[in-house]
Amino acid sequence: MKALFFLYDGYVDWEISPLAYIFSETDVTIETAGHTEEIRHSGQFVIRVDHNINNCDVDDYDMLVIPGGDPEPLIGDDALRTLIRSFHDKNKRIAAICGASALLGMSGVLEDREYSTSLESEEFPDYLPEVGRSKTDVTVSGNVITAEGNAYIEFAVAVAKEAGLFRDREDELETVLFFKNQLRA
Repeated sequence: MKALFFLYDGYVDWEISPLAYIFSETDVTIETAGHTEEIRHSGQFVIRVDHNINNCDVDDYDMLVIPGGDPEPLIGDDALRTLIRSFHDKNKRIAAICGASALLGMSGVLEDREYSTSLESEEFPDYLPEVGRSKTDVTVSGNVITAEGNAYIEFAVAVAKEAGLFRDREDELETVLFFKNQLRA
């Protein structure tokens, strides 16, 4: 399995770190894309991405992951809209957390489906319809997985579960306990 993480300046790194760790432990290949070669995340580290967003072939990937952050600078971004729509049109998994749900809304992916987000609908009324907004931390709706920003562990587990990465329910629960710092020797 191969996942593409779309990164942008100011993205919230810890919202996708548990998922990236699960992927690395289950042999999922991760590649990154952005608008520029280097991205500065919310923790102020500079990350060098693998690809420019305009050079990504959706057929090379099984899943798109978009971290949260301030979506405002990306609203109206045609290259990002095209990338998201391409994954959606091919019924590939799309996972978005926190503010990234607005980017899915911008791309028309949230039409007629439930979703979760940390944003208020009135912040992005054209992209985050009140109809369909879930009261749960994580929502799986078809090929789309969305979550509130504070549910980053639950998000990672839901994405991994949808991707079939757990051996069984016990493996899934051990992963949750590992991240929740409750695993005992």
